[in-house]
Amino acid sequence: MPSVTIDSCVLAAPLLTASRDDVLEYVETLLDWKKLLDEPWVAIYMSEHAVEAMIDAGVYPLRKELKRLFSAKGIQEYDANTVGLLAEELLKKTPGFETYFRIRDVLSEDVFTQPDLLSIHTGPELSSELARIVVIIAILRSCCRHPVLDHSLIVKPWQGSTVVRVGAHVHDIETTRDDMMALPSPPEYFEGDILTCQNFREFVLNLDETAIWSAAEDEVGFSLAVKIAVYKYRLERNIEPDWDTIQGFSFGNEFYRRMRECEQGGDRGLVGRTLRCLSETIDEQNMRAVHAKRTGSGGGDPQELRDQNKAWRRDIDREYHLHYWECDDGTIEFASVGPHNMFDIPR
Repeated sequence: MPSVTIDSCVLAAPLLTASRDDVLEYVETLLDWKKLLDEPWVAIYMSEHAVEAMIDAGVYPLRKELKRLFSAKGIQEYDANTVGLLAEELLKKTPGFETYFRIRDVLSEDVFTQPDLLSIHTGPELSSELARIVVIIAILRSCCRHPVLDHSLIVKPWQGSTVVRVGAHVHDIETTRDDMMALPSPPEYFEGDILTCQNFREFVLNLDETAIWSAAEDEVGFSLAVKIAVYKYRLERNIEPDWDTIQGFSFGNEFYRRMRECEQGGDRGLVGRTLRCLSETIDEQNMRAVHAKRTGSGGGDPQELRDQNKAWRRDIDREYHLHYWECDDGTIEFASVGPHNMFDIPR
């Protein structure tokens, strides 16, 4: 399951010295991430020290600080209590990052990030907590036999890149993981990287749809991979995608088994090409690759039907094709993927 950790600065109320635009951006960021609370396919975590760090930095409790801030900046578009409740909901509903990943703490110094992610915090308390978290995430990505590659760190808006290089002198690590590999000991530097995202779009772009598809055990995983692929495909075409409107497709009972049989043939690129094919089908692109699935081999034979649903055959590449049903309610049911000499469509 893809996962994220929310940096405490995303929830911490901006300082009174912040501009009105900065405060509005803070609220809009919280609203952008709220949608993750209702998504069953992503796990959201917070540092178990987040509230403590926010209290030490003087930015908690949230509603009290937000009332002062909204009043000072003349913000009437949003209600301070409502925004504060949203931030607190994110804090309360998210389990502890350290408990889930089984790294309780890390003792490190001389931490650096490139680009300079640590500079997004103006106070030492939140900056120190961020440094601790980025080192732990970098260790999870590079020093475990089962690396945690599908995890992103949510940060407040900044001018840096999505991939951030992390380095540190690591003196000790408190963990119960049994897949940890040896870390370089000081004076040698530990180096790794993390994925960051400052909005929902960047989070989706960080996701690897082919890896999610390959790990899927049912339609839920397949559907998630397809939604990610469609989202990215629309961005490629300069279309602003809306995650919630990517729908209107399903998978038939035979799809999972037949797709896995094709994948076992050893073609490593098949998953990526299949995801592109499904995306094009959903968005009605590259229609020259689509042909009516007929009841016989003749060009004049009628199109195969299932009740009022029409059968279609679409080329994935020279070796494989997709069969799907165009349902009478406008939705698409993906029936199977198979080699070119397989002509039946599961009903």
